[in-house]
Amino acid sequence: MKAKRSISGKILVTTIFIVMLLAAVLVSLMSRSMTSLTKTILSNVLPSMTKTASQSVEGNIHVLADRMIMISGNEIMTSAESKESEKLTVLENAASGIEFMWLGLYDAQGKLYVGADSCPESLQERKIFSLMQETQNVVVDDVDASRGELELAVGKPVMDAEGELLYYLVGSYKYEVLNDVLNSINISANGEAFIVNADGCVMGNRNTELVYDKIDLAEYTGSEKLEDKVVSGETGIMTLKQGKDVKLASYVPVNGTNWYLAIIVPSSDFMGPAQNSIMIGIILTVIMIIFAIMIIVGFSSKIRKSLKTVTNRIELLEKGDLKTPADIIQTKDETQVLSVALNSTISGINGYISQLSAVLSSLSEGNFDVSIDEEFQGDFVQIKDELEKIILSLNTMLRSVQKSSAEVLHTAKTVSESSAMVHNGSTEQSNSLMMLTEETKAIEENIRQVNENTIRAGELMEKAKESLGTGGENMKNLLDAMEDIHENAVEINKVNKLLEDIAQQTNILALNASVEASRAGEMGKGFAVVAAEVRSLAAQSTDSAHHAAEVITNSQYAIQHGVRYAKQAAESFEEIESVSNEISDITERLGKAVTVQKDSLENMTEQIEQINDFAQKNLDASYESATASQKLNRQAEELQGVSERFRLRRGR
Repeated sequence: MKAKRSISGKILVTTIFIVMLLAAVLVSLMSRSMTSLTKTILSNVLPSMTKTASQSVEGNIHVLADRMIMISGNEIMTSAESKESEKLTVLENAASGIEFMWLGLYDAQGKLYVGADSCPESLQERKIFSLMQETQNVVVDDVDASRGELELAVGKPVMDAEGELLYYLVGSYKYEVLNDVLNSINISANGEAFIVNADGCVMGNRNTELVYDKIDLAEYTGSEKLEDKVVSGETGIMTLKQGKDVKLASYVPVNGTNWYLAIIVPSSDFMGPAQNSIMIGIILTVIMIIFAIMIIVGFSSKIRKSLKTVTNRIELLEKGDLKTPADIIQTKDETQVLSVALNSTISGINGYISQLSAVLSSLSEGNFDVSIDEEFQGDFVQIKDELEKIILSLNTMLRSVQKSSAEVLHTAKTVSESSAMVHNGSTEQSNSLMMLTEETKAIEENIRQVNENTIRAGELMEKAKESLGTGGENMKNLLDAMEDIHENAVEINKVNKLLEDIAQQTNILALNASVEASRAGEMGKGFAVVAAEVRSLAAQSTDSAHHAAEVITNSQYAIQHGVRYAKQAAESFEEIESVSNEISDITERLGKAVTVQKDSLENMTEQIEQINDFAQKNLDASYESATASQKLNRQAEELQGVSERFRLRRGR
């Protein structure tokens, strides 16, 4: 099989890859080194530049402050006796020699005392007034644009000889005095210098629009961290990253003021020379790579021509050509040694393979009584030894096969007979289990009917218990009613006796009335008739009371007999209910027992079915075993016949 890429091609590709990798590493290291060096230099130079610029701003501010100190120290200004016109003359003379926008004196309340017409009437709303009141010293105000033009105000309290406050001297300079300082700061083309106050607002910049709008430094740069560092009063440097742009910011406070100077420089402004050096290095590296590739291509071409002949012969060897000799290449190097070794190898391999083929041919014909008598060299000695071991192993194995085939044949016959006996026994077992399964199903059906009848009997007993309970309650109600009747009869008997007593008393009264009527003569005849009627009614009442008493007495006797019989009937109901409860308990226990027997019988039926399935499987397995044993017997006979055909070594 042809290689996908030649050795010369691999050498060429590998060498080019290594050269390009080394070039890339060198260029990368050079680029990093120059970038790091540039950043280091910039980090060292920028703070010094910022400090120098801050000192320049401080110097200009001090010049402005010195002018105000000089004016405020004039005798006319410090004398309370000097006139207003004299003070105005001093102010006008000072303003004529210095480019003031306005210069004036203000009283302690911040109102204009004397000054030019352009002076503001009051300072109370301006920051400089509160600062002068607080410090009683020279104060530099923030840049102000409230009057339409940028101006920088400087103030100085005017004291008398005793140190008492007389006025506030305030003068306003044009913004150019600060802008000139910013323009004198030599930074890169894209670098910017900022003067900010304690609130972070821009007080000075080349772009005066930022000062007019009082732009916040954090808003302009997009970094609140930078603004915090600048207004902290510290001196330092930090890196700002805005997307792909990297900038260096250096900051320092402006002494004598509440201002701070910050210089922001893009690092790309200082990377131009470094990038040019990197590009020159890359161009030189590419030229060297091209020159190296040309040398490598020539060298690999010579190697390819030397190896082509050897490669072609190896390809023929790969295809199985062991007879064609290899050409000897006269190059006096490793290629010549390789061609000679290849030719010798082909000759040796051809001889070894011929001998091995003869031995293998004998083995394929079943003749294992063979051996290799020729001497082999190198790794072919191991092949010879291993082949000899294979022949010995095959002889030993086939002898074992011949011996084992006879034993297997005998064992197969025994297994076949045993399998037939097992098959017959499994058949009988399967038939017995089928009969047992049918009997079990019949018993299960009977138990199921008994279970249903037991459940029905339990339901009927429950109904009987309910009926007996109802009858018992009714008997109790009847006993209660008869007790009430008996009590009422006793009460009626008492009433009846009372009536008898009344009738007797009436009869006695009627008798007394008759006696009195007979004594009265004619006058008492009518009363005697009435008394006779009353006595007659009393006698009838007495008879009726006696009769009622007899009836009530008979009723009491009947009620007593009824109560006794009702109690006996209630006791009978209670006994019947007790018996019914016992019968119900017995029926319930019988139902549970039948249910347990039913469940047990169902489990037994399932187990018998499983045993039947196992017996059927055993029957099938015994049939398959009998069939397999018969096949094993036939195969053992065939194996014995095949093993007897091999020709083996004797006495080994």
